[in-house]
Amino acid sequence: MTPAGYSSLAAVLMGAASIGAAHAQGEFAIRQNHDGIYTVDIVTRQGNCDRDYHWMIAVSGGRVSSAGDTPMVASGQISRRGIVDLAFQRFGQVATVTGTLGMGSGSGSWSSTTMQCAGSWSASRQG
Repeated sequence: MTPAGYSSLAAVLMGAASIGAAHAQGEFAIRQNHDGIYTVDIVTRQGNCDRDYHWMIAVSGGRVSSAGDTPMVASGQISRRGIVDLAFQRFGQVATVTGTLGMGSGSGSWSSTTMQCAGSWSASRQG
């Protein structure tokens, strides 16, 4: 084989290895288990809502509920791929929460037409 042939073969093998690694990462992402207790830090960026909120949620089988002494009701789900689709309800007010979660932490945005506020959130698994 010529030196150019070796270079071509090396490029093909490296490309195949990259595809295999990407596929393995994709499989891992699909199979992630997000179950656990998470602290959620919420920041208001628009509107007259409180600037910061600190709540806890529990995830079991991808379903979300409130945890601890959190003064709100959390509902919704986190898909195995880490897509977050939740609602927080408190004192008759509702906030829609979207984002992503992976490897024990996540982030995204929230908005509420009832409170006329919006912002961002971050979460990390505690247990």
